[in-house]
Parts: sequence; structure tokens; C-alpha cells
Amino acid sequence: MDSFRRYPAGVQDFEKIRTEGFVYVDKTQYIYDLANTQGDAVFLSRPRRFGKSLLCSTLKYYFRGRRDLFQGLAIDRLESEWIQYPVLHFDMSRAKRRDPSKVRDVLSGKLSDYESVYGVNPTKKTLGDRLEWLVAEAHRQTGHKSVLIFDEYDSPMLELISDSGAMGEVRDILTEFYGPVKSMGEHLRFVFITGITKFSQMSIFSSINNLTNISMERRWEGICGITAQELVDNFQPDVERLAHDNGMIVDAMWSALRDMYDGYHFSRGLTDIYNPFSLLNAFRSGELQDKWFDSATPSSLIDVLRFYPFRIQSLDNVELFASDFDIPFDNFNTVYPILYQSGYLTIKDYDGDLKLFTLGIPNREVHNGLYKVLLAHYVSTDVTSNSSLLVHVVRAMRRDDIDAAMAAVQSYLAALPYDGNSGRRNELDYERDLRIIFECIGIEVDTEVRNATGRCDVVMKTAQRIYVLELKIDDTATVADALAQIDEKHYLIPYWNDPRPVVKVGAVLDRTSRTIREWKTVF
Repeated sequence: MDSFRRYPAGVQDFEKIRTEGFVYVDKTQYIYDLANTQGDAVFLSRPRRFGKSLLCSTLKYYFRGRRDLFQGLAIDRLESEWIQYPVLHFDMSRAKRRDPSKVRDVLSGKLSDYESVYGVNPTKKTLGDRLEWLVAEAHRQTGHKSVLIFDEYDSPMLELISDSGAMGEVRDILTEFYGPVKSMGEHLRFVFITGITKFSQMSIFSSINNLTNISMERRWEGICGITAQELVDNFQPDVERLAHDNGMIVDAMWSALRDMYDGYHFSRGLTDIYNPFSLLNAFRSGELQDKWFDSATPSSLIDVLRFYPFRIQSLDNVELFASDFDIPFDNFNTVYPILYQSGYLTIKDYDGDLKLFTLGIPNREVHNGLYKVLLAHYVSTDVTSNSSLLVHVVRAMRRDDIDAAMAAVQSYLAALPYDGNSGRRNELDYERDLRIIFECIGIEVDTEVRNATGRCDVVMKTAQRIYVLELKIDDTATVADALAQIDEKHYLIPYWNDPRPVVKVGAVLDRTSRTIREWKTVF
């Protein structure tokens, strides 16, 4: 087994990775092809923490002619000239500010950095005019056209989803900054733009006629992240070490890694992509943790859920055309586009005849984290009580003790503040809450399950059992009524061929206390 290796989890500078002995998955064939075959301006959308910034850094050093950093990599055999172009690289995540004036200050400061290199034109006052002059002046001084790189270009906008006024001001600032790019063609060798989504009203998209969006093109599916083949080729000893450290056989660790971090697909090619940030952190720490969701979930996700309500049961097997989810932010009318573009949903299947995509949650890490966000959004914002509930429920369900789990849920709902719980008035609300709670701990849950004679409220499946729940909120209803409906509507028939025993659960909900009044299980 190899000695300890350095993993670049969160390291975004290509020079640092290459000079300080970090493991590097060679993506430089993509770099060469991107810079030499895709035209003058390219846009790539990927979720946060997926390697976009490292890709931008690699492009920067390539265009600056730093051949020393690329020795032994694929591009070293492809590139023969290694021209030193002037590169203006803008990390727009640094302009992520709630105050529009601060956004302007950050951009102005970055322009000043480049003006210290190429000079200042005092007649150029606006952000866009200064950028345009710098690009032309860099071309004049070096004799080579300029390269523009805008990384995470949309960060300042995504920070302000819930503040339409400030968002409008920031849109105007960014339009001023990006707008002149359309007229710089004679001075530009290449423009590269990354982000999560795109904004149709921003001039960087509406005015750059030759902008190529490669985000869903099959050829570029593996440009960010770690493909399944790259994992095998580059990290075999690391998987073996991780298995050893966790007392697992190697085959079981491969399966665990797939379950936790694989499952992303960015085109109809359905190439398996692992989350690089989580995977590298697992190798570094020796543990399988939810690193990506903890570090990459923006606070704005809750705001998005408020703006675009959706039914929880439709998070998996969502069927959409590309035009329904690969669309500009300001054309959204459902939550699915931002969930896809942010990495909470991914492409699961593609019907070539209908050109129809099926979206779903990528993996266990995202599943667990997303449902915790939904728990905070729909049920309670009290993180401590949420964590306590999940601990009690997971311990109960490990024993397949549904009564203990229901008791924990009963106590939890009863303790919620009245004002935060006042919207819980019907069965659908409780179905949603139960689904979120049990999905949080990794149990397969479905709600509003239809059969030939009716619609079952909740079905939960563990490795050992299937639980069929019927809920009643009528003041005169009893658990006997709920159990009788399970039998009368034949809710168990779909599971007769399943080897797992089926457990019936009848529950009555209380309108006044807003919790489960009583329940009964029948094995």
C-alpha cells in the first residue's frame, strides 16, 4: 500500500497542487480541447465545490505558458507553442456581498490590481470601461490577445435571491461590468465563464453572440469531478487504505463510496461522476462524511424553497425536457432548475426518442442533507431539537421498533411552538412531515401511494419490514377506522410478493395539539 498522500480537498490553485505534492487527476486533455476547439467564449455550469475554480486556475496557468507545471501531463504532449498570453482572472465569489456597493468595491479593487500591471486610463470611469481598456492595453503591451476568466460569475446574484431590490442593483452593476465583453473580440484570445446558473437578462449572455454553453454536452461531462474510471485509475490504494481504517472489505468500501458520493450525471451520456470535494475529504480524514452538503449548501436554498413550493414526493423520478431545467434563473417557475443546477438533483436517465430527462437525488450524502434542510424549512428551524429527534428515530428504526419511532415523532411535534406549527392542519401536512423525518435517516418513504381501489397515506420500507401507515385527522376517527381502511382498500396487496413482512400502522392526528394523538401497529 502506498505511503500517505496529500489530497487537494478545497485546494483551488493548480500551481499549489503541482508544486506541493498533491494528488492530481489529469484533466489537461480537457483543457487543451477547451482552449483550442470550442470557439472564443465558453460557459460551464456545475454545482459548488465541483472543481470549477481549479479548472479556471489550470486554464490560467496554461494560457500564461507555464509549461513547467504541466510536465508529464496529457497536455504536455499536445501543446508545442506555450504562448504567454495576458490573463485577467476574476473570482466572482469574492464579490458575494449583501450590500451592492460592496460588490462594486470588490470589482473595482480587482481591476485596480490589473491596472497596477498594465496602467491606468483616468478617462475610463465605469467598471466595464476599465475592463475593456485593460483587455486592449494588455494586448498592445504584450503583443498577444487577452484571456478573460470569470469564475462563479453568478455568486453575487445568488446571494440575493430573497432581496429583489438589492438583486436588481447588483444585476445592473454586473451588467455594467460584463457588458463590454461583446465588443472586445479583436483583443480576446479566449473567454471562460463558470457558474451555477445563468441569468437571461444579464448582458454577458444576451450580448455575447458566440458564447458556447457546454454544460450539458456529452463530450465535457467529466471535465469537473472525478469519473468512476478516474477513481479506479488514480485512487485504488486510497480506497484500500480507507477500507482498512474502517474495518471493511475493499469491495464493501467501493460500494459505500458509490452510495455516498457517486451518481452525478451532467449529460445524456450518463457518465458516473463522483463529488470530488467529499471524496477527497474521505481519503484525507479516513471517514465517509457529508462534507459537500455541509460546505456547499447556500443559505439561499431555503429562500428558493419559499419562492417555488413543490411536493416532497416528486423529488425522485422527475421527468422534464432540457428546456424545463437547463434554463436561466430569472425564467424559473418551479424549484427543479435550481435544484438541478445546484447539484441537489441530477440526471438519472434519458429517453432519446422523447428527448426526456429523468432527474433524481444523486446519492446518499445529498439525500440526507437535503432532507435535513427540508426538515428545517417545513417542520422546525430548531436544529438541536431536529437532531435529537433524528437520533431517537434512527435508534428506534435500527431495532425496527416503529412504536418507539412514532412516540419520538409524537413528542417532537407536540413540543413545536404554536406559531411555527399553526399551518399543520391536514393529513397532507403530516404525510409530508413523516416523509421528511424518516427520509432524513435513510429510510425509503413514499406518500399518497395509489392502487386500484384507493390511496395509501404513507409507505416506509426498511431492510427487514414494510410499514403501511394510514392517517386520520377527523375528530371522531379512531385507530380502528384507520386500520380498517388499510384492509378495505387493499393497501397491502402490492407487497404480497415482497419477502419482508408488512406491518399496518393506524394513527389519529389531533387538530388542537397538532401532533399524533394515538396509533396502533398490527404485525
